[in-house]
Order: sequence, then structure tokens, then C-alpha cells
Amino acid sequence: MNTRFFSFPRLLGLLILLCAANLQAQTPQPVELLVNAPITAPPVTFDVQTRAWLATRPQVNVAIWSGALPPMHMGFEQSQFEGVTADYLGVIQETTGVHLKIWRFSSRAEAREALERGQVDMLALHDVSEGQDGAITQSRPYLLNRKVMVRRISETLLPTADLRGQRLAYVGDDKVGAFLHKQYPQATLIQHSNDLNSLTSLVYDQADALWTDAITAEFLIRLLYSNDVYIAGDALPTSADINFAVSDRKPLLLSAINSTLDAIPPVDTMRITTRWGLSNNFVVEQPPLHLDAAETAWLAAHRKIKVLVAGSYAPLTFFDEHDRLQGLSADLLKIIGQRTGLQFEIIRNNSIPDMLQQLKSEQADLILALSIGDLRLAPEQYTRPYLISPFVVVTQQSDATLQRLEELNGKRLAIPSGNPLSDWLSRHYPEIIQVPVATAVRGVEELSNGNVDASVHTRFGADYFIKHHFRTDLKIAAVIGPTPGRIAMAVDAADMPLKNIINKVLLGIPPEELKTLSDRWRNHAAPAVSSSWSTYKDSVYTVIGVAIAFVLAFLVWNYYLQIQIKKRRSAELALSDQLTFSKTLIDGSPIALYVRDKAGRLAHCNRAYLEFLQTTQEEIIGKTLLEAGVVSPQLGRQYQQIYQDTQRHGEPTYADLEIEVKGQQHRIYHWTLPFQNSVGEFSGVIGGWLDISEREQLTAQLHRAKEAADEANESKSIFLASMSHEIRTPISALIGLIEMLRVRGGSPQQIEENLTVAHQSAQSLLSLIGDILDLSKIEAGAMHPSPRPTHLGEVLRAIHHLFQINAHNKHLRFDLLIEAADQQVIIDALMLNQIVANLVSNAIKFTEHGFVELSLKQLPDEAKSDLGSYVIEVRDSGRGLNEQEKKAIFEPFVQIAPTGGEGRGTGLGLSICTRLAPMIGGQLSVDSRPNEGSCLRLQFLAERTELAPVQAPAATTAQTGRRLNILVVEDHAANRLLLCQQIEYLGHCAVACDNGVTALAEWEKAVPPFDLTITDCNMPHMSGYELTRRMRDIEQSRALGAHPVFGLTANAQSQIIQDCLDAGMTQCLFKPLGIEALTQHIGVVSAQVERRASAAATTGGELGKLKVLAPEAYPGLVDELVRTNRADGAQLEALAHENDFEKVMGLAHKIRGGAQMADAQALIAACTALEESASRGDSTVCQQQVNHLLSEMMSLEVDLLASL
Repeated sequence: MNTRFFSFPRLLGLLILLCAANLQAQTPQPVELLVNAPITAPPVTFDVQTRAWLATRPQVNVAIWSGALPPMHMGFEQSQFEGVTADYLGVIQETTGVHLKIWRFSSRAEAREALERGQVDMLALHDVSEGQDGAITQSRPYLLNRKVMVRRISETLLPTADLRGQRLAYVGDDKVGAFLHKQYPQATLIQHSNDLNSLTSLVYDQADALWTDAITAEFLIRLLYSNDVYIAGDALPTSADINFAVSDRKPLLLSAINSTLDAIPPVDTMRITTRWGLSNNFVVEQPPLHLDAAETAWLAAHRKIKVLVAGSYAPLTFFDEHDRLQGLSADLLKIIGQRTGLQFEIIRNNSIPDMLQQLKSEQADLILALSIGDLRLAPEQYTRPYLISPFVVVTQQSDATLQRLEELNGKRLAIPSGNPLSDWLSRHYPEIIQVPVATAVRGVEELSNGNVDASVHTRFGADYFIKHHFRTDLKIAAVIGPTPGRIAMAVDAADMPLKNIINKVLLGIPPEELKTLSDRWRNHAAPAVSSSWSTYKDSVYTVIGVAIAFVLAFLVWNYYLQIQIKKRRSAELALSDQLTFSKTLIDGSPIALYVRDKAGRLAHCNRAYLEFLQTTQEEIIGKTLLEAGVVSPQLGRQYQQIYQDTQRHGEPTYADLEIEVKGQQHRIYHWTLPFQNSVGEFSGVIGGWLDISEREQLTAQLHRAKEAADEANESKSIFLASMSHEIRTPISALIGLIEMLRVRGGSPQQIEENLTVAHQSAQSLLSLIGDILDLSKIEAGAMHPSPRPTHLGEVLRAIHHLFQINAHNKHLRFDLLIEAADQQVIIDALMLNQIVANLVSNAIKFTEHGFVELSLKQLPDEAKSDLGSYVIEVRDSGRGLNEQEKKAIFEPFVQIAPTGGEGRGTGLGLSICTRLAPMIGGQLSVDSRPNEGSCLRLQFLAERTELAPVQAPAATTAQTGRRLNILVVEDHAANRLLLCQQIEYLGHCAVACDNGVTALAEWEKAVPPFDLTITDCNMPHMSGYELTRRMRDIEQSRALGAHPVFGLTANAQSQIIQDCLDAGMTQCLFKPLGIEALTQHIGVVSAQVERRASAAATTGGELGKLKVLAPEAYPGLVDELVRTNRADGAQLEALAHENDFEKVMGLAHKIRGGAQMADAQALIAACTALEESASRGDSTVCQQQVNHLLSEMMSLEVDLLASL
């Protein structure tokens, strides 16, 4: 094979073109015919008709197709056609004298169609398996070919006929796929576009076999994958010889081609095939294997034979890392199987004597590799040699090269047993010390280990091992022996037909093919010898035997010593277990544990014991409690008695004991347990304790918590009873008075008095609910101060005036003292009023005789800051408070029984006061003694300020201002009627609805819209919360401002306020809703409506009114107006340029409407002027007016954007 021809660029081009078969031309392209193996045209005498036809033909059109088919069509260049077929075409062209024009088509099918149409005269690539029909005729074959099955080298001795469950790769169209499916129905077919891809998929285990032709397979395997795959055998169809396909309309061309091919001498044919690396098998037909009758009969009776293989005889026979047979001899065995159909059972055996014995005892039929010179078999048992290699001496790399074999005298030379050189060395070099080894491989290992000085090996095997295993350690030093080593196969004496069959197969292998096989293993790239058990089992057995003998001798010699050691180890193990148990049981326990001997001395203790007693082992080990001094002598004697009692009675003791350690008292749960020695005598006690001090404390805390819970439950019961009394009393008064008025009536004065009492009862009930609400707010953190300018004197005078009647009714003197220069401060007046009023109310309630005094004092200000320090005191001459009562009065629901006949209160007043005081920056305290009266003192800091004149509050009368349209939503009929009457009394219009659904519909259709909605929070079907959310959603979708919504509820809890605000309500009002509160809240809404109406009346333009009445919708309308004006301006400018006066007039009128909405007078005038000029059709004036109008529109846009 010409290696120069396959340079790297050309090889790279082949690979690229093989993998790029899909890059095909759509139309036939002319291609240059490139001849690489030119030969002299053979002399051919054509018949008269053929010569005449050739003389009239300037050229013959030859079709090829894209994609390579190496080596027939290499495909290195798209513009050139080269390969074996091209060289044959060159011969035909030179012989016939007719120019051959090569045309490249995109596919074989297109080339075939061109041949049928007469566009071309012949196909360059064809084989006999494709057959011929009416359109084409075939020439005689110019290369012998056949279909073969290719497998990986690692898949040894697998049958090719049965592909059950295997993956079969192939190259071809659907017709080929159908043929293969019929031949191999149980195989999985994998189609590829080119031969290189299919072969590569086999190499990388993407397929188990490849169906292809022998020429392509041999070429690619030698070129790329000689160490990976091999041709495993023939496949159907067996004949695939290469020829030319000629149009049936060109019989004279076919005659000329056949005459030329017949005239080419065999030497020139071989020159072409050799040029492309093909063997002579594709030129000269190999004769079939001729067997005589005896051989045929033996072969029929022995389809499967047993083959003995040495697993470490590389590179002839060895097993790789996957335990698969490899090597030169294995390749020959595959060829024998292909030619004969024999199947082989591999038997591994690394011992030559054992293999010979198995062969003689008919346990095997064949030894695959054996040196012919081995004298242990008869010469006739050997087949003809398939490898001849000289014997060499292998030495260490550091040794000098041998000039003469005498240099080995006195040295150790490893030589395989039975090697024919052994006798020769004994006769000619007796001083060389021969060391027999089982195999040549073993000799190399002994040399590598330094056990011998040199080793005998064949050159073939030595090259392999040195190259792959000992490149830096060993070398070939010299050739040895008169004759080379000859490797052959060996058979049993009774199996001479098998020997003859193998010899005939070996003779049928061409020398170049045999050379290729040997070269492949001589140059094998990857060492694969495995270190399996069978390879080294003899050495392992030897080592194990020696080791066993040594161990037995050692055990006998040390028998007595081993017994003693075993006893000692048992004792140490028992002691170790005991110590581990002791450490785990005692030292690791969190409970204090100890061990004391019979006399009470401490023998052992754990860490918890030492930590509890706050001591160390050195201070207490070997001592009694009295001697250690860690506890009191009395306690020490008590414990000593416990230890003695435990040992005397032989039973455990348990007790709760008090113990003092370093001044700290502990309560422990103590236990002791007696323990006995090996003879059953009590030797001491094991004891411990658990510190239960914390448990006792928790028990006491639990007991106190239970008492507190019982007290709280009792207070709750008292509170509920009081609440029942407090609520029932005013309600009973209300019901009774209303019944008396309904049944009896009375004089106007009597009716007035009854209504007054009923009103007071209702106010009392409302105050009670207010106290509960205030306490709930404070505890929830929902009450926050609202400081504002306040006149302290006026607040106290109002309180004094309020309670003057109550004090007078009890014949008490009620004094007011004010001693403050700066009475104008910033403080939450409502909280201050609530605290002071509560203190005064309690003082009057709990005082039967004497006086009640309310005073305000200003303390001296040494720092001269803006903050003033004030004290408000409420003194009385009541019964006073003891110390316990002074601590309890500020707790919720705690009540002090009044001295007179008044009922008990709720116990919430002072609790609320003591929580409100810090909110205004103050502190509440009490000074009292039993029977000496009380003084409750509120001291606080407040910022001094100047107050504006205060207007007198308006009277609660019917309002005469703007009449509001109010929507009332209440499911309770009485409350709904009352609220509507209150609203109408105040001079407004009320529209009543009994549920949220009806109210929402009424609100949506109202014209004009409602000014205010008052809704109950909890209603069936749709609650007030949901109603408010629906209203807010509608307002947002319509770009409307949010109208006021008041929530109304009887649930006096702070969370209700937050729920109302979260739903979107403006304010939350609580039932009952008095006329004063209703007047105040509606007045705020009425004032807002009045302000907006007044502002809208004085604002020019509808847009300005919208900004006042609906500020939320104003920005959106401005944006829309600006966007519309910009679009209208651009359209106006385009219309004016086109002189479309009619559309200009219409657009100017439209712009004037928007200007009127914005009250833009200048823009209105500009629109009017433009309409007039456009109506006259004056283009010059019209353009001027357009420019002026655009300028005014820009000015309006600036003003609108600035107003946002």
C-alpha cells in the first residue's frame, strides 16, 4: 500500500466528504477524470462495427454520484473522480481512444434515470448483485467482491448467521433494508448514509455488526480501524463483483468495454489494486477449500471443537480486560471458523504441561499456540507454522549489549520448559545456568523482578512486551539459537483430519494477508493483557502453600504462648467491658451517682455528684460525708444512718430530703441500693439523687397560678354579675318609662321628666359600653393621643360644672382651685377630660360627708423650657383606702364597694385612667389612709402655647345650609326609621334601603348622586363592608371622586374601626347615634360640599369645575384633552397643506368645542377666525390662521400640564 498517496490532507478530505454526503448538487456537474495508476493500453482488436462506432463518437458520457465509495470512488475533490474505478476508466479511455466525460449526479437514482433517458451512456459504479433489466446491461467484472459481515475484534467467535437481538448497521436505500430484514428478521436494522459512519458506529458500540462489501470494508479497516474491527465472514448475497452498467441502447460500447477489460494483463490489474491497498483476493479468485472424504466426514461429525488457550501468551493469545480472547492466533482461529464453519469452545489453561495432558486425554481437540520444537508432542501432531520468529535474549536495559553468548556464563537464564533451545544450550554453553519457567511471559516477569539475569523469548513476543510493558526496563540483547522459533497449532494424534483441514485453511491465506495480521499485533497500540486469576494462579498457589506451611510451623512453635495470650486478652476484654460499663453507667449519667463501701467511705462518684457538692475527687474519695465536710454534721450522720440501714435490711431506700450545700438549699429525691460481693456479703451501697428543687418551684408556681386563675375567674363572675346589673338597670328604666308613657301618658311636665330620666338611663348605658370600648382600644394599642391647643382652666371648669349637681344631690361641698399662670397648653383634651372626670366621679361616689376638691397647680419651671409641669388633684373626705386597696384599684374589674346605697360600678374607670395617663405624658398616683379620705394625683408635662379665640358651639337644631341627599342603609326597621327622622330633622333628605343590594342599585342610578351614605356594617345578603368596596370599585372605574361613607355598628370593639377603614369607609360610628354626634359628622360633610360648590361656581369652564368637584378625575381628563389636541393639530396642519378647506372648517369647529370646555378664550377666537377664512377659500390667510391656532393650542397644553 502506497502510504505517500494517503497524506494527511487527503485523508482529512476523505473523512469530510464521507460525512458530508448530503451536500449534493442539484444538477449534474462535469468532473475531471483523475488516473493515479496509469498503465499502458493493452493491444485490443475490435470488430468492424465496434471500430466504426468508436470512430464516430467524440465522447462517452459516464455517470457517477455524490458521496464516496472508497476505494472505488475516493471523493477527495468534488471536481475530480479518482479511485480504482477511475483508473480502469483511464485504461478504457486510452484503449478505445474515446474521451470519457464524467458527470456527477446528486444520487444514484438520478444517475440511473439519466441513463434511462439517454443523457449518459454508462454508470461507473455497479455490482452484479444489483442485476440488470431492460434499461441496462452489465459489463464483465473488473474486481471480485462479495458481501461480508464486520464485527468488533472484542466480539470474538460470535456467529454471523444468527443475528437474533443484535443491531445490524448497513448503507443503502429502502430496497436494501427490505432485503436485510428478510435475511435477518430478528435483528434491529440501523441505516447509515455512508460507509465511514456505519463502520464508526460499529467501532463505538452503536451497532453489533455491519453488512457491507468486502472491498470497502478491507480498505477502511486497514486505513482507520485495523485494531478495532475485522471481517467476520461472508454474507448474502455472496457475489457482489464490481462492473460497469451500460445503456441497453449502446451494445457496441459494452463490447468495447468488455474487450478492453479482457485484454488488461493480470500484472496491470494487480498494479491498480496494489496502488489502492487491496489484496489479490479481489483480482484472482481464491480456490475453494477442497477436502477429501475423510476430512469432510470428520468435519460433519465435529461441528464444535474444544480449543486450549494460554491466557498469558501475548501477543499470540491473551485475554483483555473484558476477558475476551485476543491475539494473532485468535485472528487465525476466526479465519478457520469462517472457512470451515467450525465453532470453538475456549478452554483457558496457562500451564503447557496441563494443556498437553488434556490433549492426550482427549479433554480437548486443539492447542491454539505452541512452539514446534517442544519435544513433548510427536512432530506429526503440529500443523504447519503460521509464525516464524527468531529466538532472542532479553536483558535489563542497564545491561551491556551481548557480543557473545559466553558473556552469560555463570548467569541465570530463564527459558520456557520444553523449549528446543534448552538442549542446544546445554551442549554448547553448559556454564549458562538455565532456569526453567512455565511460559516465556513468566520468564520476562522473573527478569523484571531481578530473579534472573536474562530470558529467552521470540522476537515477535519480546517486541510486544517491551513496547507495552517494559519499554524503560528491558531490551533485546542478542539473537540466540541455530534455528528460529516456529509457532503452530497442535492436535491430538487421533485427530489428523483436523490437522489437515487447518493446514489447508492456512495455505489458503495469502501471504500478504498473513503479514497484515502479524503486523497488526506487532504494532498493536493498546496493551490488553489482563492480570486475571487464571494467569497467575500457579504463583498464587505456590505463595499460599508456603504461607500456610509457615503459619502452621509458627502456630505449633508458639502454641503455649498463644494460649496464654488468649487468656490474658479475655481477662483484659472483661476488665475493659467492666470499666466501660462503669463509665457509661456512672460517669456519663446526668443524675448524681456514687458508690460507698461498707464503712460508708466514698469509692466512686460521677461528674454530676461532684458538681452538685461543688468539690473534687481528691477531697472526698475514701472519706465519709462527715470526714469530707461537704455537708453539715447533722446531715452527714443522717446519711450515714441511711447507708447502714440499707446494708442491714438489704433493701433499697427512697426518700425526699433537704440538703444544704455551700449555703444553698436543695430538695432532692434520694435513693440507695445495697450491693454484694462474689460470696454474697453486702459490701456497700450504690446511691444517687435527683435534684427536684426546680420541680418543687414549678409546683408552687403552678399552685399560685391556679389561685390567680381562680381569683380571675371569680373577678370575671363578679364583673359579669355587675355588668348584668349595670345593663339591666338602665334598660329596665327605659322600658318602664316607655310603657308608662304609652299606656298612661301624662302632663307635659311629667312627660318631660320621664324623658329626662330615660335619656339619663340611656346615657349611663352608653357610658358603660364606652368604658368597655376604651379599655379594649387601649389594650389593643389602637388608641393614640391627638394633642391640640387646650385651655386647662376651661376643661376643669367644665368638669366642675358637670358634676356640681351630683355633689349637690349628696350634700357635698365641691370646690375648684386653679393656681396656674400658663393654662394654655398642647394636650389631648379628650383624654385629659376622661381621666379627670373619672376621678371626680369616683370621689363623689365614694364620699358620703364633707367635701370633694378639684385643683390645678403649676409647678416651678427651673429649666425655663417650653414645657410646663402641672398637677391635677382630686381630694375627698371619704372613707379612704388601705394599702391593699391602693394597689388593686388600678386593675381592671377591681371594685371598691361604696359606703352609701349606690350600686357597684364596673371596675374599669381607674384602670382606663392609669392607661391613658402615660399617653398624655403623665402619671397617676394615689395617697390615702382609711377614714382620712383620699387624694388622686395626675402629674403631667405639656407644651405651653397661645390659644386663638374659641367660638361657641352651635346648638343642635335643624340646619339651614345646603340640603344633602343622604342614602341610609339599615336592615333593622326601628333603627332605620330613627336615623331617617334624625336626618330629616337636621334638614336633609334621607333615602332608606333595608339591604346592601338594593342600596347599591339605588346609589348607581341616583341623579344627582348622593352626598353621603350611612350604612350598617352587618347586614344579610350584602354587608356594609362589601357595599362600600363595590362603591369604591365603581367610582374608580368611572374616574369619580370618593363620596363619604359612614359605617354604623353596635359592636363596641376597636377592631371594627380598622375593618371599616380597610373596606374604604370614611368613618365608623357606634350605636346609639345621638343627634349631637350626627349633627357634628354631617356638618363636616355639608361644609365640604358647600366649599366645592362655591369653588365650582366661581371657576370658569367645565374643566375648572371638574377640578374642584372631582379632583380625582381631573388628571385623566387633562391627559386625554392634551392627546386629542396634539392629534387634531397634526391633522389640521396636513389638511391646510392640501387646501382641503371643508375639512379644515370641520376640524376647527371640533377644536373650538374642547377649548370651550377649558375656557381657553384665545383658542376659541383663533378657531372662529380659522373657520371664517376657510369658508372664503383664501389659502394664504387660512395658512396664517392655522399657524396662529397651533400656537394657541401649544399655549393651552402648557397651561393644562402646569395645572396638574
